[in-house]
Amino acid sequence: MWALGATPSEIQDMWDYNTPYQDDMNPGYPEASSKHGLYNPEVFQMCLGIDDCYPDFLKFFEEEISSKGMQEVVKEYLFKGDERANDILGRMFADLVHPIIHLGCGIEFKQPSLVAEALAGACVHENWPKSFLLPTEDYVRANPGIPSKSMLQVLDSLQADSDISKGTREDDPFNKIPDGFLKRVTPAQLVPYLSQFQVKPEAEDLKLKLSDMMHTSAYMLGAAQRPGKREAMDFVTLHAATLAAFFPALMAQDWLSNEDKARLLEATVRVDAVMYAGTACPPLYADRVINYIPQHPTHEWSELFHRANVYRDEGHAVKLLRALYALEPLELGPDFPIAKSDFFNIAHMGIDSIERAMEEGGNHVPKEVAAGVLQRVGRGGEMVVGNMTRWVFYGGLPNAWRHVPAI
Repeated sequence: MWALGATPSEIQDMWDYNTPYQDDMNPGYPEASSKHGLYNPEVFQMCLGIDDCYPDFLKFFEEEISSKGMQEVVKEYLFKGDERANDILGRMFADLVHPIIHLGCGIEFKQPSLVAEALAGACVHENWPKSFLLPTEDYVRANPGIPSKSMLQVLDSLQADSDISKGTREDDPFNKIPDGFLKRVTPAQLVPYLSQFQVKPEAEDLKLKLSDMMHTSAYMLGAAQRPGKREAMDFVTLHAATLAAFFPALMAQDWLSNEDKARLLEATVRVDAVMYAGTACPPLYADRVINYIPQHPTHEWSELFHRANVYRDEGHAVKLLRALYALEPLELGPDFPIAKSDFFNIAHMGIDSIERAMEEGGNHVPKEVAAGVLQRVGRGGEMVVGNMTRWVFYGGLPNAWRHVPAI
């Protein structure tokens, strides 16, 4: 919000709006404070993936950053290339890539506490991304002649494989990617496609692939519409687009090697591709973006920023607008399905769709569905229902669009 020009009162209002579902931190995990705590490699390993260990990991990384500095800690725990760093790097992309979103925010705005929080958050998440990230890297090393393709070409290839495009089902659990899609689609099926996106550790290729990732993640979100339905955006792939906003800053860090930057870009695109596949590979309709008529066609970026800053949600609106604005200085590659100016239409579509969703005659989540969510989630349930109203979830599945009105 601050980056988009929000006033102190607007920031305070958003903070106040989001406090009701926040909980106090738990006291920690007794085992994490034994045997020298997390400084003991065995204890560190034991605590990975355990939510109750979050306070212990947070304290650990705060101490590490205080002792070694933020940059050295990031390099050691994410890019060292040993088993521990490879493990944590995979966990960074779990939970709809939230840990690495927080990491990007911490690095861009030089906030060591946020970096500690991001690393701690990653450590307590499950590590389903590792199941295909490391095998893809191994596959590329074993097959050095694989030609590199664009991110959009990789998405098209995934969609064309029916075993992958049909790998997510309506009756899968709510977290359909780890608990449904990846139960049916194996790393061996994904790796040949994911390996086709490669980044050379050279300045020019880093620049090209950064632009490719940022433009394609935005297009993947905006063009994934449903024929006959009003415009809406997918909450899952939304996070691929919002993560991209931090990458110009990440790629500008002179303390990260080109090899580390290339690896991070590759991993991000490969996770984005699996997120797309896990939403059932929704067709991408360029015409829905090109021909979109905004609700407020005279609004420029400043007006869109203000609408996002005063929109009451958990910050997804402002993150999306910032990510789309970050495309402005980047050059769009040739033969892309939409023009550079069309990405401004995606920005309009994004804020229009979530405003309209909450209005009378907007998106409608049935009362019994909302009640079930509130009962299952408990505290924070209203936030979840709100997101189910604003966005679609797993938009390649027909039922994802049930609550969105027809055109």
